Amino acid sequence: MDVFVIILLVLLFNSYFIKAMSNRRNIASESYLWTLFIVHFILSTAYMIYAAYTTSDSIAYYTKTTGSEEWISLWGVGTPFIHFVAWPFASLLGLSYYATMIIFAFIGYIAVVLFYVTVRENTDTKPVWMNLGAAELLFLLPNLHFWSSSLGKGSVILMGLALFTFGLSRFNRRIVLLVVGGFLTFMVRPHIFFTLVVSVMMGVILTSSGLKTYMRWLIFIVAGIVFIYISDDVLKFADTESLDITSSTTLSHRASELSKSTTGVNIAEYGLFMKMFTFWFRPLFFDGQGALGLIVSFENLLYIYMFFVIIKEGLFSWTQWNGWIRICLFIFLFGSFALAQVTGNLGIAMRQKAQLMPFFFIIFCKAVSYKPYFSRKFATG
Repeated sequence: MDVFVIILLVLLFNSYFIKAMSNRRNIASESYLWTLFIVHFILSTAYMIYAAYTTSDSIAYYTKTTGSEEWISLWGVGTPFIHFVAWPFASLLGLSYYATMIIFAFIGYIAVVLFYVTVRENTDTKPVWMNLGAAELLFLLPNLHFWSSSLGKGSVILMGLALFTFGLSRFNRRIVLLVVGGFLTFMVRPHIFFTLVVSVMMGVILTSSGLKTYMRWLIFIVAGIVFIYISDDVLKFADTESLDITSSTTLSHRASELSKSTTGVNIAEYGLFMKMFTFWFRPLFFDGQGALGLIVSFENLLYIYMFFVIIKEGLFSWTQWNGWIRICLFIFLFGSFALAQVTGNLGIAMRQKAQLMPFFFIIFCKAVSYKPYFSRKFATG
């Protein structure tokens, strides 16, 4: 019964949310956001079916959360924080596993919409099909929705990254969202928040236009203070004595354990180049990952094409990129490197890659905005 109540509340809240987005933000249409909503919850349902027949972390999260009588005792960085976020729903309100899953799936959906809105207000892409541009089509791809639709780290960290990116694009007006997004990211994966801070510092250093000098220095100093402040926590979380996460005992052990999983090809022993290629572009058809892997293979072929477009059109226009676009590129590169180090197998790579692909979409949309990449006839449908 609680599942139907949660679905009704989600539909009501989403109606208000879409209306607010259409009135205040640059979007294709309200119908597009409803399409995004439908796609996300179809894939959320698919994930619930998938979780029922596999060893899903979401079940373990729910079991641990409902077994705790005190909320504050669950507070902690990493996995404990997911228990902390889930406790009011699963334990205090006593919602069922599937009702809680729907709430976390909705969190993932909100994150996807925020990323989409951020792309729309920072890039200008021409229509590709039925008056939908690259941004609209990319955010309908299934992998992003599938892995951000469950009770777990995926939906929460995607929300953190979306709030951080949305806030950063207009940081003078969205400082609260920027801070909240950074906090959520830190609490789920401190080493990913560390890459956010480093990316901001790199972007500010390499940007000579768009910001006044005093503002650039202010951002750099604040980022530097945060860098110093969180570095000890990152080292403690990673169980290492240096900021080189590849030397982390905890993360190395995590990668080793994940490589024993039966969900994919063991990539823990790959070299850096193959590990990054695998993280970004596999599985492909020859990897033999079943029906799920076959679907993802088609999407990964598209990613390979997008990668070459970015190299061809984007990087040669580097001087035209503002600081925010450059920061998004650094987040994608540094974040990919950090996550690839703890990706023990191909199945885990598919899941963790979804957290960073919105940044890849941002860079691609910026790259194709320089010239029409599709004919007018095709664009008008």
